[in-house]
Amino acid sequence: MTASPTPTPSSVPANSSFPTTAPITTAAPKPTSTLTFAVGADQARYVATVVAFVDAFNAGAIDAALALLADNVVGSDCDYGRQTLITFQSKRDAEPWLRGRAAEHDRIEIAEIVNENPEPSTGSHVVAVGWASRRTDLLPTAIVPRYAAKVVFTPDGRRIIAFANGPTSCVP
Repeated sequence: MTASPTPTPSSVPANSSFPTTAPITTAAPKPTSTLTFAVGADQARYVATVVAFVDAFNAGAIDAALALLADNVVGSDCDYGRQTLITFQSKRDAEPWLRGRAAEHDRIEIAEIVNENPEPSTGSHVVAVGWASRRTDLLPTAIVPRYAAKVVFTPDGRRIIAFANGPTSCVP
């Protein structure tokens, strides 16, 4: 079995205050039922937080999604239907983004979550989330985003302080 390349969040300078996304370079989907793996408690918490956030996002459960965001969360996302970049600088700014995505039945499917090294200047922990597909009422068919999201967590791993899911170009 050959290993497929994994997505990385990109080479963000250590002094960068805003995370960016990176191209996904995955090959065929990996089977999940036959893989042996080991994660530590912290890594499991990061995965659980991402999955809970994506589940809430997909269900249109705005309050549940907001509960997983830190008050000072920063983020970006592509509105592929309108081909525009959305950014937010706090939980209050993130709420209209989540409401808009829920109203358009936006759904994202996780392809993989890749553990990344802690961000050296703050010690925060980072994962790259590669997407299998994304669909919304505004798109005629599902797309496969070319970029992984960079997700940064609070020290306890229970909330997201950065969700960078928007490259500079939002053309599907």
